Amino acid sequence: MMARPLRFHLALLALGLLIPVVLFAVGVVERFATAQWDAREHGMRETARALSLAIDRELGQSIRALEVLSHSEPLAHGDLKTFYATCKAVVRSQQPWVSLALLDLEGRTVLSTEQPFGSPGAIEGERPYLREVLETGRPVISDFPFARSHGQPRVVVAMPVRKGQRITSVLVAMYAMSHFNKLWAEQRIPGDWLGALVDEEGIILARSRAADRFVGTHASAGFREKLRSAPEGFYPTVTRDGVESYTAVSRSQLVPWSVVFSAPRATFDAPIHRSLLSLVGVGLVCCLIAGAWAAWVGRRITLPLKALARAATDSAATSAAFGRVGPTGISELEGLRVALARTTALVAEREVVLRAKMSEAEAARAEAEAANRAKDQFLAMLGHELRNPLSAITSGVKVLSVARDDVRRERARALVERQALHLARLVDDLLDVARVSTGRIVLQKGSLDLAECVRRAVVALESAGRTRAHQVELDVEPAWLEGDEGRLYQVVTNLVSNALKYTPDGGRVHVRTRVESEHVVLEVSDTGVGLPPEVLPRVFELFFQADHTLDRSQGGLGVGLTLVKRLVELHGGTVQARSEGNARGSSFTVRLPRGEVTTVTPPGVDVVAPGQGLRMLLVEDHTDSRQLVRELLETDGHTVFEAEDGLSGLAKARELHPDVVLLDIGLPGLDGYEVARALRASESGRALLIVAVTGYGLREDRLRALQAGFDEHLVKPVDLARLREVLAAREPRVVAAS
Repeated sequence: MMARPLRFHLALLALGLLIPVVLFAVGVVERFATAQWDAREHGMRETARALSLAIDRELGQSIRALEVLSHSEPLAHGDLKTFYATCKAVVRSQQPWVSLALLDLEGRTVLSTEQPFGSPGAIEGERPYLREVLETGRPVISDFPFARSHGQPRVVVAMPVRKGQRITSVLVAMYAMSHFNKLWAEQRIPGDWLGALVDEEGIILARSRAADRFVGTHASAGFREKLRSAPEGFYPTVTRDGVESYTAVSRSQLVPWSVVFSAPRATFDAPIHRSLLSLVGVGLVCCLIAGAWAAWVGRRITLPLKALARAATDSAATSAAFGRVGPTGISELEGLRVALARTTALVAEREVVLRAKMSEAEAARAEAEAANRAKDQFLAMLGHELRNPLSAITSGVKVLSVARDDVRRERARALVERQALHLARLVDDLLDVARVSTGRIVLQKGSLDLAECVRRAVVALESAGRTRAHQVELDVEPAWLEGDEGRLYQVVTNLVSNALKYTPDGGRVHVRTRVESEHVVLEVSDTGVGLPPEVLPRVFELFFQADHTLDRSQGGLGVGLTLVKRLVELHGGTVQARSEGNARGSSFTVRLPRGEVTTVTPPGVDVVAPGQGLRMLLVEDHTDSRQLVRELLETDGHTVFEAEDGLSGLAKARELHPDVVLLDIGLPGLDGYEVARALRASESGRALLIVAVTGYGLREDRLRALQAGFDEHLVKPVDLARLREVLAAREPRVVAAS
């Protein structure tokens, strides 16, 4: 390939840069022209719509005025003379109206402001608007505007006059078409532009220019076809007087008339053409200036480069040789000269940088691989923990189906219940960790005794059989603080459950509460397997577990302690883990600020017996869940009706008038919120007890349910004891525990 000077390549570079700029400029000009065109088209369309709305407003005012007259007291009492005088006064005050007339059902004129009162009525020619009023019973604006009277085009506005539900006569206003000529002046249409009013047959009703020649004649056949095809449009046309124009059309909403607004094409296009010519001229001048500037800059670049090339080809050239080249005046060339002199140093530096980057890449890869392994371990752990209770539940159900003796059936039932609760706890812990991590949990703080919270948590664990193989010792003193009772109950339950899980049978778990100055302290210690020193810093990490053996004897997902730490931190407290090593037990200490507290005496615990005799409607789309809940409720003595979707549930509630409605939220047809609102809107539903039974358990879900009209919000799987408490509010059967 023949070598060419740098200046030639710089010229090609400038040309390569100039071509996209020119293409971009052409695109900008084209977009500019299109934008101007669209803006002018939009303006014409809006003007046509404004004219159409003005016509609708005029005709609407006439309809309202006629409606007032049709209900006038003289007309209602048959005082036609007074009514005639009223009509005369209205015609004088209503500029568009030429006359008012009252017609009987045969089309005979009872009175007319164009005739003296008492003139004999006569049946005139066919009046289609009269027939339409009698058939529809509604006001009619005649679409036959060229029925002439006294040589003036008129529009008929007819209003039925009723006596009760029966039409007794028709009140007719004659509307002067010439009145619409004021529209063109109100819209300030330029003299060479055209405004017109055309009916559905293509007859010109009004025209801003040359009205005496064209009003009453037909528009061109092509234009009439376009009018029929769409109620609005914008297209090129040729007016009846031969002017090539762009036309915007808008149809009235009250009558089948179209407003036509036309601008001569030359006038419409002239501003766009002027703008385009100006842009093209400015672009050419800019190209000339750019070419001259590129030639001058090219010389500034090529001359110093030639000097550097001569220095580089010198046989005795060293790094100092480039320093003898005079200043180039161009920072990039100065940088090139320095770079050539420091090539060796830069290569060595680059090697160091590359090695550092390789080390960083290796570290990042190792971190990614560790994260991937952690993900795989968690998925395997999750599968293990979910399959265990599911497997037990499946086996227990099979045993229930084949067992004949009550002992085996009761043992299988207890197993299914225990594993289902375990599965629910796993899901709840995962959801709670996610909510705390994303900041979606809002604490509901109040004064509470942490010691009482500990007692309730331990009692619940004892009831579930979790403490049967261990010694649980309580050393609790009253410890009042300001906190969320539900969340602190969760903290205590998780810590005690964790201690029980990692303590062998026969071991001891010690729970203690105390007050230290402005803090409340909870301490849970055990004689279990303990924690090695290297594990202690990680025990509160999400999904971390010290036991990695294949049998996973302790089970769990590794989220309980993470949830404890984050709930404690939400309260402004701290939690710390301690252990002397393997097989030497462990201890967890929670320290919480007391806050603003008020010490109260806790009320006695109430025992709620199963309710009896309530009529209940259960609306649930899941067939198995609906059947099981029904059987549980019927076991408590309630009469239960079923519905499987929102529409049928609403219908049955209105038909059966139950005492209580247990209502799912995610229903087909109508959702639970809509059903609750509909029930509350009825007279019988205001005193109804409506309980949400749903899988949506966030705080905002509960608030939304209460706003929709629910009395209570229970999350699936529903605690039967809690449900009985809610039902007791409808029919109390409470025995106070000592």
